[in-house]
Amino acid sequence: MNELNKQPEKLAAGELSYLYNFICECPNPRISEAIKRLVNHWLEKTTTVPQLSEAMRSELEATNEEVVEICWLLAINPNTPPSVLNDLSIGANSNILERIAENSNTGFETLAQLSYQAVAEIRIATASNPTTPLASIMMLVQDDNPDVRFSIAENPKVPAEALQALKDDDNPYVRMRAVTTLARIDIERNVFGPAPMVE
Repeated sequence: MNELNKQPEKLAAGELSYLYNFICECPNPRISEAIKRLVNHWLEKTTTVPQLSEAMRSELEATNEEVVEICWLLAINPNTPPSVLNDLSIGANSNILERIAENSNTGFETLAQLSYQAVAEIRIATASNPTTPLASIMMLVQDDNPDVRFSIAENPKVPAEALQALKDDDNPYVRMRAVTTLARIDIERNVFGPAPMVE
């Protein structure tokens, strides 16, 4: 069959499944109705999903406040795909960036970018995310802000290398917290045994 005569496939509903959940959970009926219309419109097209943040402004007829509300709800939703979270992070305000940094579905590249944000709370949220790449965590271990380093030092889920590095931190509170967290990990390992290996 000639490539030019091939019918393009319709957009798969699965690509938009996170938006179906969003529609059900959205507390604002006007927004959920608008998103529903947008999803139906996309499903009728023979194209891929456009960038959501751009589509919200051009196709949704939502006010600025509603766009911020939609972005907030998508940023905290654990079903929002990494690509959408990355899209939402471009030009977002610091509150939304903090929520994106906390979302366990946020992709490695987005988290790496968020680790460079000027707002300390965003860097703290990034350091606390279990999927943040090790290179970003190790960079944050040397952050100028002691609150960022302290948040890493008190997190037993960060890689052991980060806690070991913080044992020698210049700040005595960060140093002490890292030592305490490492001791806690050792006690838990002795009581419950080593964590199962993830394959």
